[in-house]
Amino acid sequence: MSTHIVVDDVQARLILEAGGTIEIRDRHGKHLGYVAHGFSDEDFAIANERLHSDAPRYTTAEVMEHFTLPE
Repeated sequence: MSTHIVVDDVQARLILEAGGTIEIRDRHGKHLGYVAHGFSDEDFAIANERLHSDAPRYTTAEVMEHFTLPE
């Protein structure tokens, strides 16, 4: 079971009305994380444009290999 947090009605309304990513902080201002909404029409348009481009593509394994430090 995943961990979840229950927000009050005011917090839920703010999250739902926000157009983009929301930064979450505790009462002392410490950064805790983000709440991100689903994909927008713009996100899909960008993905579709990149899918149909001739730009090189890399697998997850290739990207991870790039970031792996030699031993």
